[in-house]
Amino acid sequence: MNKVIFLLILLNVSSCSFQSSQYEVIKSLIKNDSSKGPEKNWTLTWNNKQTNLYAINIGNQIIFSDGAINIFYKDLQIYKITGLLANDAISEIEFIESKLIYKLNGKQIANDVCEVRNITTGENKYKKYSHSCFQLELGSRYENQIIINPDNLIVNLKFKMHPIYPLLELSIK
Repeated sequence: MNKVIFLLILLNVSSCSFQSSQYEVIKSLIKNDSSKGPEKNWTLTWNNKQTNLYAINIGNQIIFSDGAINIFYKDLQIYKITGLLANDAISEIEFIESKLIYKLNGKQIANDVCEVRNITTGENKYKKYSHSCFQLELGSRYENQIIINPDNLIVNLKFKMHPIYPLLELSIK
């Protein structure tokens, strides 16, 4: 009888310590994951500066954001940017037929003419959507680009977002 009681106590003690170490491992994993949170996994390169951003998928659009800067993308086009320009100006781009219409705080500031989008697939099976446009006021060309990997995920974007500024680039880290 004493041997049975001793054996039960030994099993109970060893199982408690085993469960306790499992608990500590699980607790540390949960603690590390929850304190880490989501990561900024995109980089914005614009005007000789880099900023890390989150990519937030909402329905059929993506919002690239760090809380202050917000870049809205839908239908193969960046269509709105907040928090990037001085004085919290809101930049909007409308694509209508073969034209890109640029607006700043709701007022039209430029109207560019674009060719039909071109799609090419490289040897690595990455797709490149390119959209060549002509700035009427400045008489210059630029090319908006979208790179999509073989898993059909966007990995890089280059877009004109304002007539007098360089292209902005978004790339996955």
